Amino acid sequence: MTTEQLIAEGAIYFSQLKTGLSQYRHKTVVMDGEQAYRFFLEKQQQEYPKKAYADFYYFSLPPEARQKAGSVLGKEELLYLEGLGEGIGGQKGQQLFQKGSLMAPEAGKGEIIFPLEEKLLRAVTKLNQAEMLFSTIYFTGEKGRRSTWWGNYGREYLVFWEG
Repeated sequence: MTTEQLIAEGAIYFSQLKTGLSQYRHKTVVMDGEQAYRFFLEKQQQEYPKKAYADFYYFSLPPEARQKAGSVLGKEELLYLEGLGEGIGGQKGQQLFQKGSLMAPEAGKGEIIFPLEEKLLRAVTKLNQAEMLFSTIYFTGEKGRRSTWWGNYGREYLVFWEG
């Protein structure tokens, strides 16, 4: 799926932070990894089942950076990511796409948008807390309900919504 298709599904999407800051209402929310994990999981389960996605750039990192980021994760998260990684590119990439991952046009550069699953959410929030890798979480839907959460330094999430 392209970013245009993600937008058509109801995501607030922009590629540059200054665009988000000028076009949407926004605020900063500070949460540690566990708080963020619980918050996003509950929000998804209660309000957005099958309507939440995450940008996750782990697979575009060079091997040494991936290893450093991976040092923050537990064995279960690493096995999960290994499974996701096996599905990127070639025949396995087609299988992953069929399973529901969303590949942006820049997928060759590693920009991948995945449906937000619990294990992915765990990895995303741990990496954001450690300031190793920042991801964006999209809650899609109709205007007034959707929001986009950019992971940031200092355990911050910049949330964007329409006002």
